[in-house]
Amino acid sequence: MNRANANFTSLIVASLVGVGIVLLLEGSSKPYSSLTIVLAVFTFGSVIAAAMMIAWAAEASQFSISQGLALAIVAIVQTLPEFFVEGAIAWNAGQQPAAWLPNVTANFTGANRLLTGLGWPLILFTALIQRRRNGTTGRQVIALRKEHSIEVVFMLGATLYFIVIWLKGSLELFDTIVLSGTFLAYLWLLSRLPSEEEDPEEVLDASPLAIVKMPKKRRGATILGLFFVSGLVFVVISTPFVDSINTIAEEFFGAGAGFFFIQWIAPFLSEFPEKVTAFHWARKIKLAPMALLNFVSSAVSELTALVAVIPVVFAFSVGGLVPVSIQIHRDEVLLTMAQSLYACACLMDLEYDTRNAVVLLGLWLVSTIFVPTRFWISIVFLALAGIELVIQRGRITALSSFRQSLRNGPGKE
Repeated sequence: MNRANANFTSLIVASLVGVGIVLLLEGSSKPYSSLTIVLAVFTFGSVIAAAMMIAWAAEASQFSISQGLALAIVAIVQTLPEFFVEGAIAWNAGQQPAAWLPNVTANFTGANRLLTGLGWPLILFTALIQRRRNGTTGRQVIALRKEHSIEVVFMLGATLYFIVIWLKGSLELFDTIVLSGTFLAYLWLLSRLPSEEEDPEEVLDASPLAIVKMPKKRRGATILGLFFVSGLVFVVISTPFVDSINTIAEEFFGAGAGFFFIQWIAPFLSEFPEKVTAFHWARKIKLAPMALLNFVSSAVSELTALVAVIPVVFAFSVGGLVPVSIQIHRDEVLLTMAQSLYACACLMDLEYDTRNAVVLLGLWLVSTIFVPTRFWISIVFLALAGIELVIQRGRITALSSFRQSLRNGPGKE
């Protein structure tokens, strides 16, 4: 308990010190100066500290509801930093369209591709390495259960809707309604799943476990307190965070570099605690499906709720219902949709294997390092999604399991 208290105190102090430094330096660090680097260091540190607090609080709150709903809530709370970052970018785009509108798609495309292209493969590889260390034999796959088809099918549906967004070349309030409605329906279905008793000692690290072991009233107050402090930090830190990334990128690498840095640095830092949690589960082998499911739930929240935020914040920023143009980076949206579609195809038999992981990781690396290849990598992903369905023919169970869940109620046979 003492160690956990020290961890919480350190994170709170680090995040609040970062906020204090930002408030002191932000006004004097524009245009670019050496203070911008200092500002960036403290904003990065505050983002990681606040995201870690959110992650621990979310993990500790998952033991009184169904696993599916718990993981969905954990996923959306863990991705809360991305909502603040995306909101800051959308607000800037409304205030300074020429400078920031091209960056609107950066965070959510990078966050999603980072999850499926890097996160999913590393979950499987982590579990496989641990199996070999333990001398465990068997099929080299992560197998999901039938009720997990809900996550897979909603990820597939959200991904397919991005075809509409790509064809329009814009995000509008109608998209917000569709995507937020989809996310609410997703949560509602997951809420009908039966509760599952996981052992907190097995699932949680020391710090979130310490919260679970607190008396009920103190536990609730601690979780709410961590959410409040973290939210306050992100309210203050999000705009300086994205501004510092963009400023440093353009100063050192030229105009346009801000998109690439926001696309990868912002989600990497904000998703860092989530990946730590998932890899902790993957190392336990038995919890590897839970780790993968956590990332699938995060992908659903990013493809629906996160994107739904953009037109709303942009409308408030410009003072009217104006579509958010994505024309400049339509290929980014296409690649995100194509990679996500292939990831969904991999799970249509509710199994994720080494071949799937190698393809996702390999193509993600190529598209990230060699930016001009992104359109053609999108075509490759789309073709491979079709090939994956052919390979799985006769073994596709996700859709039938999902229909059964709708007909009989999740968790019922």
